[in-house]
Amino acid sequence: MVEHDNAIRLRWLLTISLFLILVLWARLFELQVMRTDEYRRKANANSIRVIEELPGRGLIVDRYGRVIVENKPSYSLTVIPNEVRKSSNTLEELSQILQQPEDTITAELPRHGVAIYQPMKLARDISFPTLAALKARYWDLAGVSYQFEPKRSYPYGVAPHVLGYIGEISEAEKKRFPNRKTGDIVGKQGVERKYDDLLAGQKGYRFLEVNALGQIIGEMAEEYLPPRSSGKLFLTLDLELQFLAEELMAGKIGALVALDPNTGEILAMVSQPEYRLDDFAGVLRSDTWRQLQEDPGVPLLNRATQSGYPTGSTYKPMVLAAAIEEGIVNPETRIYCSGGYNLGRVYHCFKKEGHGTVDPLMSIEQSCDVFYYTLGHKLGAERLGKYQREFGFGSRTGIDIENEIKGNAPDKKFFDRKFGAGGWSPGLTLNVAIGQGEVLATPLQLAHYCGIMATGGLDATPHLFLKTHQEEMGLVEYQPQTRWVNIKPETFAFVREGMRRVVEGNGGTARRFKDPRWQLAGKTGTAQNPHGDDHSLFIGFGPFEKPIIAVAVVVENGGFGSAVAAPVAINVIKRYLETQIQPDSVSRLPDSLLVKLWQAGLYKTELLPVADSSAVYHTTSPITAQSATADVEPDLAD
Repeated sequence: MVEHDNAIRLRWLLTISLFLILVLWARLFELQVMRTDEYRRKANANSIRVIEELPGRGLIVDRYGRVIVENKPSYSLTVIPNEVRKSSNTLEELSQILQQPEDTITAELPRHGVAIYQPMKLARDISFPTLAALKARYWDLAGVSYQFEPKRSYPYGVAPHVLGYIGEISEAEKKRFPNRKTGDIVGKQGVERKYDDLLAGQKGYRFLEVNALGQIIGEMAEEYLPPRSSGKLFLTLDLELQFLAEELMAGKIGALVALDPNTGEILAMVSQPEYRLDDFAGVLRSDTWRQLQEDPGVPLLNRATQSGYPTGSTYKPMVLAAAIEEGIVNPETRIYCSGGYNLGRVYHCFKKEGHGTVDPLMSIEQSCDVFYYTLGHKLGAERLGKYQREFGFGSRTGIDIENEIKGNAPDKKFFDRKFGAGGWSPGLTLNVAIGQGEVLATPLQLAHYCGIMATGGLDATPHLFLKTHQEEMGLVEYQPQTRWVNIKPETFAFVREGMRRVVEGNGGTARRFKDPRWQLAGKTGTAQNPHGDDHSLFIGFGPFEKPIIAVAVVVENGGFGSAVAAPVAINVIKRYLETQIQPDSVSRLPDSLLVKLWQAGLYKTELLPVADSSAVYHTTSPITAQSATADVEPDLAD
């Protein structure tokens, strides 16, 4: 009986042992066969460190291929926090290399979570001596590496508000850039942000072998995946025209926009005051950022797309077109200007003694306010709003940089909402008719509107992207987006003639800018400013018959439009016509020569006199060496 019990126990023991052996064998089979790849990856993770290599961002060039943004070598020091903390030798070496106390370094390292096992940037844009010291001790530093990253370089330093800048991605931006992670570089503003995907390129990867202490013992060169940089991004900007526009606007506060009215291509865009792109090329100093934030001139603001201004008399061509379309005005209409318009109170004309009998063309040429008070009263808020919207006011133009504002195109609904139904005076429409009151437009909207007038109704969406050539996509070109404004051609023809007389007519408010080479057209404007001196405005285009450029200029607190804004715009128009219509007499400068002349301060061109608008415009730049105070006749004061 005892022997029988022992035999049973032995069989159970053997069965259990066999079962355990089978379980162990199955587990070993799973680990060594079924999950080989998984554990090989984990082993590699402990013995192989993957180092990202960032590509140089794509070049940004002007419409002729001249480089305006390129790259310079820059390096960041990266560490794996967990490995650095475990190695007192590494901390000591880093302290010497970075010339920082060990406590300062460890304070920047995360203590918990997944982040302690992932590479992080400890120092960006390190100096060459720092990089040399790091390379000399590279193999002995546990968890320490370095990587190239793009540092933007700006040969000319132009168009900061157009180009924008780059920087490390923020938590909020990860939704916009879902394929990026902490420490990655992304576009922050302007073209750099809008076309980040085209400019960023593709990361590369280096594979380094490390020992149990985290020290690098070799590199797996055969596994190396090189980074791939993007190609060139061509902008619509004309670099020489941008130079000229920036010099003419230097010392002012305001904006200038020049575009091709046939395609919407932005030829030049200036916002003053501006900021230095070089300050953002590497690590932005905290004191520099604070100064920019506290600067009362708000240099980070792109006034061309983000500031709304009363339009002043530059609105009058649109109001005349509306009155013609609605049958309120015809070529035979005559309105008497005595110097004021009575509607409950007297609304004064800028010419106190009045213009006398005024016809529609004269109303534009001499900018008679009373004529437009009359039209505004007859049109009413609803119809004025309709035509404002038709010309793009009160809505974004659709330009391909972000944060463009809508401005304000007041109509009956707007006034009812603000003052209550029936709670506002018809006098508000008189102010709208001369571009005052609740009217607000950006300089870009004014240039866009001027382009519609120039072409007789072609509305071309403004844009900065011209074309790009990428390895994967090949050549990609912008396809112009256009529509025709719902206004009769004969109406445009009549209004355009009035704008031509502003410059070419004997009584035009900008007649002193006539040029025997071309016929130009435009409209001056002086907008009242409740916060200070009047704003100076001008819109213009040329040549009159076949326009290829439209320009809008706004100078804050500049005074009369004919004295300050008009000469700036006319200079830009004429210079562009010289380079496009008379290429034999005005040759385009070679890229290399242009750089040297610009850096030496010797780039010059023939310019019209530009008025010194009180303390607003002061410059000693060579490009405006012929500038002089312009006398403004009383009848040119719009």
